[in-house]
Amino acid sequence: MLTIEVDFGSARPVYRQIAEQVRGLIARGDLSDGAELPSVRQLAANVGVNLNTVAKAYRILADEGLVDLRHGSRARVVGGARARAPEVEGLERELGDVISRLVLQGRGREEVSAFFETALERFFER
Repeated sequence: MLTIEVDFGSARPVYRQIAEQVRGLIARGDLSDGAELPSVRQLAANVGVNLNTVAKAYRILADEGLVDLRHGSRARVVGGARARAPEVEGLERELGDVISRLVLQGRGREEVSAFFETALERFFER
C-alpha cells in the first residue's frame, strides 16, 4: 500500500505534496515501471482529501511523463526513458528557493549542507 502523508497546515498545496511524494517514490525506485497506483478514490480516502485533489496530483505526474492515465484503469508508473526530462533551470530556481527558506530560518551553511546530505541519503541509500 502506498503511504502518503500530507501536512494540512503547510502553505504547499496538498495536490503538490501528493505529487512530490509519489515522484520521490518513483525516483527512489520504490515504485517501478508498470506499478499500479491506488485509485483516485482509494488514495483520497486514505489521505482524507477530495477526489479532485488526488486527480490533480496524478495529472501533474502524467504531464511529467511519470504516470500513465487511462480512463477506467488505474494509473500506472511509467519510468525510465519514457519519462520527460525535467527542466534543469526550473529545478535550480526551486533549489535556490529551498536554500533561501533555510537561510531565512537562521540555518548556517553546515546545517544546510547536512539537510541536503540527509535528503540525498533517502534517494541513494541502496
